Formats: sequence, C-alpha cells, structure tokens
Amino acid sequence: MAKAVPAAKAAPKSLKSVGEKTVAGIKGAGKVAAKPIAKSSLKQAAPAVKIPASKLPKAASPKTGAVAGPKKVVSAAMASAASAAGGLAGRIPRPKINPGKALIVIGVVFALFLAGFILANSPLFAATDIQVKGSDHVEVETARALIEVPEGTTMFNVDEKAIYDSLKAIPWVKGVDVKREWPHTLVVTPVERKMRAIAFITADEVAWAIGEDGTWIAPLSLVVAVDAEGNEVALNDDGSVPEGAAQLPAFEAALRIAQDSGSLLLTDVPSDISPKGGEPVNAKVVLAGLDYANGFSDEFVAQIKDISVASVEAISANLVSGVEVSLGKPQNIVEKERVVTKLLAEHQGVTYINVREPGAYTFRSTPL
Repeated sequence: MAKAVPAAKAAPKSLKSVGEKTVAGIKGAGKVAAKPIAKSSLKQAAPAVKIPASKLPKAASPKTGAVAGPKKVVSAAMASAASAAGGLAGRIPRPKINPGKALIVIGVVFALFLAGFILANSPLFAATDIQVKGSDHVEVETARALIEVPEGTTMFNVDEKAIYDSLKAIPWVKGVDVKREWPHTLVVTPVERKMRAIAFITADEVAWAIGEDGTWIAPLSLVVAVDAEGNEVALNDDGSVPEGAAQLPAFEAALRIAQDSGSLLLTDVPSDISPKGGEPVNAKVVLAGLDYANGFSDEFVAQIKDISVASVEAISANLVSGVEVSLGKPQNIVEKERVVTKLLAEHQGVTYINVREPGAYTFRSTPL
C-alpha cells in the first residue's frame, strides 16, 4: 500500500489570487503555483528627461578636486540675461525723426532769439532818462559825475557791472541798485558797505571806518557838536559848529559815531597801522577786533563802549555799565557773550569778568 504524500503548505490568499493559475485540459490536475512577478515590472517606467549639459553640475576637477563656484554660474546667467535684453532692445522700434519738423523747430527757436536780440537793442526802449541817487556817505553830485551809461543802452541791455565799476573808486560803495521805470527811465542808487567797526588811532586822532567784509572804508569826520545837555546838534552847511554848541573831543566824537551807527569802537590800535581806503584789513589785532564785532549780537554790541586791541591775546571790552570784560582771542565768541550776559543778569555789583575760557570763567563784584 502506497504511502500518502504530505500536502504542501498552502500559499497565502494574495498569492493564490495573483500568482496561481488553473491548468486546463488535464483531468484531475490541481492548482499550480505561478512564478512570482518581478517588482520592477509592477512600476511604470518614468519618461526620460534630457538635461542640457550646460545645466549639469560640473564634476570635480581630477587635479584639484574643485567644483565650479557660484560666481561662474552667476556670470553665465548674467551673460544670458544681457543677451536676451539685447535681443529685446533690437526688437523695440525706435522713434523716427521727421527732418522737416526738426528744421521747423530750429527755425522757430532762431526766430525767437533774433526777435529778442532786436528788441533788447531797439530804440523803442532806449534808456534816455538816467536818475542817480545818493546814499549816506556818497553825495548825489559825486555819484552823478562818476556814473557813465554808454550810448545805445536800453532797458534790456543795461550793463550794471559797468555802472558799478564807475563807482567802485568810492570805498563806501560795494554795489549798485538799478531799477527800471518803463519805458525809458533808469534809477541808479549806490549800495554802501555796512560799517561794523571803527578803528581809533590815538597817535593821529583819526577814526577809520571798517566794513563788515574786512575792508578799510574811509576816515570819518570827527566834528561832532553837542548842546549844553550833551545832545548832538546839526552842523552848519559849511561843516562848522553852530553858535552856542560845543565840539566833542576826537575820542568822544568817535565813540558817539560808533554808538549811533551800531559799530564797535576799537581802541589802543598800534600806531604803525596805515589804513588805505578800499584795501583789505591786514593787521591781526584789527581783524581780531572785527571778529568780535561781527560775532556779537547787535544787542550786546549796544552794551559795549569800546574794545581794546593792544594785542590779540589781551583783547578786552569796556561796557557802558562800567564792567571790564577780558575776552582774549576771538574764539567761542557766542559762548562768551552768553556767559557775560548771564552773569550780569544773575549777579549785582559785577565789576570784572574773565571769559578768555568761557567754560572756566571768573568774575569779581563789589557788595552793594
């Protein structure tokens, strides 16, 4: 009796449904296990994508092992962008210029220029009435004698520089003001330098006006007359002192002129200084005093009687109130003014202030 053969282990259901087939045509045949399907065959093949060689990363150099850096990639990208931009620019249509219209525009511009030139020199607007005015220190007759307006001058082509050149021989004059009153009148007025300081030279008892621009202007007349109460009175037409009035001494006259004009009176000026009208100031001590005159406010200048400029390092001011202020070199001028003003406002009986170093000032006062 034949031995029974043991049955094979049953395959999983999933394999039965997928991998097993029934053999047809053979009687009594059982189920036969099919060969397993390869996993790769279950996946769909991905379509092949071609990548340009220029886009592929470069392999490391066999010698150095270095890989192309980002700079080369950026440079290539920029070159590509520039090439694309160039191609785009080539496709943008350029505006066409019509030669006929261009000639018309040029002709119109030329015609306007020619018309303006003819009008500027036309006798229809000839400057036939020249009116000259004086100023504080320039007499009308003097200005009229010096001003020359060339023949053919019109309201359009008047040469203001030429008019100024004819007047600049007068040191007080720093410019001219020309006003047009149509159709034929020109009004010319000298523009004076602003006097900011007066240098009193004791040796000669002469007071020289100094402009704020650092120019010696001219010597001042020191003939000042006052009445019995000390009030200034007008001189006679010939410049003499009227009867019953008294003439101030030279220094007092210079002081009065400085106060009336809002200027600083510079004293103790070295006698070897020789001013010349219209020339720049070169003396260091005078320039230092002028720096204070220009640096102080008008309100503070009004409180100053005079400034001693014996030397640059020892400049000092005498206030109208009698206080002496040691200023020193013309530095930190605004701060020095602030300190002096503050001390005078906060303390009574002050007689002396030292602000050579405004951050370390000292002062003296007397008890009231």
